[in-house]
Formats: sequence, C-alpha cells, structure tokens
Amino acid sequence: MTGRPGAGLNRVGADADAGDVRTTRGSTRIAGTLVCALTVAVLFAGVAPSALAAGEGATVPGVADDPFTGSPAPASPVPAGSSGFRFFGSGFGHGIGMSQWGAYGLAQMGWSHKRILKQFYRGTRVGRISDPVSRLRVGLTWDERVIHVSAKGGPVKLWVGSAGGRKVGRIPDGRTWKVRAKASGFAVRNHDGSLVGGQTWGGESFDLIATYGRGARASVPEGGASYNRGRLEFELYRSGGSWKERLVLPLDLEQYLYGLGEMPSSWSVAALRAQAVAGRTFATSRVRRSAPGVQCNCDITDGTNDQVYIGFNKEGGTDGNRWVAAVNDTRGQVVTHRGSVIQAFYAASDGGHSDAVEDVWHGGNDAYAVPYLKAECDPGEDLAANPWTDWQKSYTAGELTNRLAPYTGSIGTVRGFPRVRRGEGGRIITATVRGSTGSASITGSELRWAIGAWDGRIWINKDKNIAGPIRDRYDALMCRPGLPTSRIERVEGGSRQRFERGAIFRNGGQGVTVWLRGAIYREYRAVKGPKGRLGMPTGQIVDIGAGTRALFEGGRILARPGSGAHALWGRVLGKYLDHNGTDGPLGFPTSRVRGDGNGGSLADFEHGTIVCPDGQSCRIA
Repeated sequence: MTGRPGAGLNRVGADADAGDVRTTRGSTRIAGTLVCALTVAVLFAGVAPSALAAGEGATVPGVADDPFTGSPAPASPVPAGSSGFRFFGSGFGHGIGMSQWGAYGLAQMGWSHKRILKQFYRGTRVGRISDPVSRLRVGLTWDERVIHVSAKGGPVKLWVGSAGGRKVGRIPDGRTWKVRAKASGFAVRNHDGSLVGGQTWGGESFDLIATYGRGARASVPEGGASYNRGRLEFELYRSGGSWKERLVLPLDLEQYLYGLGEMPSSWSVAALRAQAVAGRTFATSRVRRSAPGVQCNCDITDGTNDQVYIGFNKEGGTDGNRWVAAVNDTRGQVVTHRGSVIQAFYAASDGGHSDAVEDVWHGGNDAYAVPYLKAECDPGEDLAANPWTDWQKSYTAGELTNRLAPYTGSIGTVRGFPRVRRGEGGRIITATVRGSTGSASITGSELRWAIGAWDGRIWINKDKNIAGPIRDRYDALMCRPGLPTSRIERVEGGSRQRFERGAIFRNGGQGVTVWLRGAIYREYRAVKGPKGRLGMPTGQIVDIGAGTRALFEGGRILARPGSGAHALWGRVLGKYLDHNGTDGPLGFPTSRVRGDGNGGSLADFEHGTIVCPDGQSCRIA
C-alpha cells in the first residue's frame, strides 16, 4: 500500500464534506486514466462515457509490462495560509463491474475465476452459450492518409479484393512499405520509395488486403502493434473533402482474445482466466448490441473506448504463453444473466468497492439500473503492489473555483461542499458546492473531471480511506460496516475508524482488530470507550446463548434482546463469572456496573443483583 497522506491540511471550514455520510439506497448494495473530454455514447438503457466502457483504466497502470506505467502523482501542496481543498481518493477508473487489481488479489486468496466474476457481476453465471459469436472486425486506425506496414519474421503479401486475389506485391522480411490513400486507389511504395507496379491499386469498392504466413507478422505503427492473426484490410473512403484510409482486422473471437492487452500476463492464473472471460463477454455483447461503427467500419475498436487490443505484442510478449493458456482454458465461456450475455464493464481498481452503474453514470436514477452492475465489496484490492489504494489531489480555493466554474457557473469563490450524496461504494453521485455568492449542484463525474481525480471515490478534506489492519478486518467482513464516517483516529491503546455501522478498533498492544456495532457499540461509547474502565476491545462480538458478548481489556459487554447491552467490570464481573456468568443463576445483566454511593459497586441481572460494598466481600442479593 502506498503511504498515507499527512494529517496537516488547510481547510475551508467544517462544512467541507461535513455531516453524516448519506448513501443512496436506490441500488441493491453497493475508473482508467482521467479523460477530461469524455464523449457520451448510448450503450444500453442509458448513457455511459465511451472512454470508460470496459478497458478505460483496465490496462492496469502501475505494472511494468503495461502501456500505462507509473503511480499516482504526489498531491500539490496547498500554500500555507491559504484556503484550500484536499481530495483523498482510492481506485482508478469508473468503478463499475470487475476490478482487475481486485481480481488479482482474490486469485492470490485462492478464488477461482468463476467465483471472482460472480462476485463482481451479481446474480450471473459463467459458462458456454449455444450461439456464440465466432468472428468480429477490429478497428485499428482510421482517417489516415498514409499507413506503414513492416514485415517481421517473414514476408507480408498484399492483394486486391481478397486474400489470394490479384497480387500487388510481397513485403520482404525486415522491410517497410507505405500505403497512401488516393482518389484513384491505394498508392503502395516499397522500401526504396518506388511505386509498386507503377500504378495505384484497388479503390473504394476494392480493398487492399495484407496476409502473413506462419511465423510472420505485420507491424503497423499507426495501429500501435504487430499482427499475426487474421488479415489486414485497407479501406478507402472520402472524408472532409479528401481521401482517407482505415485499417480493419477481421478475425476469430478467440484469436482476438490472444491479443487483448488488458492485464499483465504474469498475474495469477485465476485472474487471467477471469480477464479472458470478461474480455470475451464484453466483445460478444458489443457485437450483438451495437451496429458496426460508421467511422471505423468495425464491431469493436482496439483502444480504451472498447478494449485494448495489441495483437502479437500480447501473445508474443513476456509470459504471453500464460495469457494464451488462460484464453484456451476458458474457451467459449461468457458471463450471462438470466440467459443473456452481460455487458462486462471493468476497470483497473475500484478502491475496495465497486458502485452501481446508475449511481456512477446516471446521477442515481434507478431507471438506468442494471441488475448485475451493482455495488459490490472487493476484498482483493488492498495489495502492496497496487498504486491506487490511496491517493490525493490538492488545490487552493481559487484553483478549485476555476476548475469547477464550467459546471457551477458563477457562484464566487468555492467555500465548501455542505451536501454530498454517495453510492454504497463511496463514489460521489451529486454534491452541493457552496461559493461566496451562491451554490450549485454538480455530479460526481463532473467533480472527478474537474479536479483530475483517478476515480470518483473521493473524500473532501477528510482522509476517510481505509488502510492497514483496519482495512484487513473491513475486507474480511466483506465491507459489512458500510462506508467510513471518519478518518483513522488515534485512541487510547491503538486506533479506530468509525463507519455507518459501528467502528473498527485496532488494539495495538494485543494486535487484535475488532468490529463493534449495534447495542454493544452504543454501550461501549456510553462508558467512554477506550478511555473508560473497559479499555480497548480484545475479541470479536460472539453469540452466547440467547445474546451476544464482547471482551475488553478491563471487562466485557453482554447484550440480550429485550434487556439491552450492559458493561461489567471489576469485582462485580469477578463475582458474576464465579457463578458461571450467563450460564449461571443470574442470567444476563440488566444494568451496567454503578456505584452504590459509599465506595462500593453493584449491577442488576435478570435474576438478582450483585452487590460489592467497599471493603467487604461481594454478595448476590
């Protein structure tokens, strides 16, 4: 895990993300590099940013063999003495569907690829379908005037109309030819600059085709990769008053997956298999749900608008055989919901919890809810290698005002965020921005784009990210405590973080991390928590007979429906345990220990009272 940000912070006032965290209950339970100018594409029952469709952020930044390398940049300091804002966040991408770092962590924990997928896509099944998609067309590049083709590992042959049709020429191994778009067809020039055949070839109705034999591949810098599967189709068209060309790769779906560059090939087998199935599912859904793109004349593009396809660079790269094996091991498997192939959105990191699609992309509007794209706990994310578990951004009030102005209009200098509405996973759905002359409401996506955040799971001026042993316990509880409502705080004997449901305490002396909640937590707070007679908790809440119990350094709290939760300590507790506690004749306590006014103590129980006078033995009244 990356180091936690420092505690020092110039704040604009107590109303910055103040008050209780309000989660939206519209969903059942409870992204990539930031794209500032996201376009909007209609994908299913609503609108989703196209650059965040599946692979945006899904190329797992922070790993050595990935095109997006590195870690979050350190936060710019807010100048001393100025009014400023600090945004604390976790995750990288849109936070919908599968987290790739989460899949990696769950695989490390022994989860199978099917279990991983079903965790992120609620109520789904993983298996083969009777009518699979067999082929697809991948758009590699378009609106080009010139495309370069290099032969690697063997010759590349060019044809007109179809593979094996009229032969244009043969690019020798190690040589690069140019294909230029002309009104009369494709002008092909060899490595010497000579016009091949002394003429142009093909035209608007006759494509130029590139094929490669076994062991050979075509390297195309405009496409950003080398290709050894399928064939390359150069297509001529008129655009903006000039002739352009595009490059399309038709091939089998399984062969397409061999070149999917969405996850490092060195990762655990179960994670690779989960990615292979998610990639196959996304491609299948894209082919079935969307008409071919007009600009690319393709079913799916090779970039982050869809999925990152890098051809031979993937299967021929480091550990590429492991990735190919994962594709083969899951051949034909897709994720379905009630018999239909799902839209398998995924991103690099979800910060420990995904969110519902209607909350992230549609302002919490339940009309856009998708039953399998709900907010889900991700207990696999908290890895030392994951650079997206804890990051921050900082701006002065003036800087933030300028960044938010396109969304808020003129409201004066930003002073705070008095209302923040969140999804169950913590991403901001809407926020009220208070300025010096007015207020405005913005969406979480607008805030994220404005401040250049890696994800919409943002805490404003309060670092509520969950970390360390408290995070370990939170993950083991499958996020049952809910969203954090405080930062990790130092308390007597350790640390504590408060949540929507109770608090998690780290007992530093005993190395124990405990979640307290409900009536027991309320009683613990009533007796002054770690500063009181009980001290820090030493054990989890457990069921005992008709009630529950929690142990502490200085005593215990016992709870039973109807009689409440009550704290016991000292001589009263000793006498109670001498009489077998809840299994003895007294039953559960009906009051906490209290003074008798003369230096002694007493407590009431279902079937009696223990009285411990000062200087005398305790007795049962």
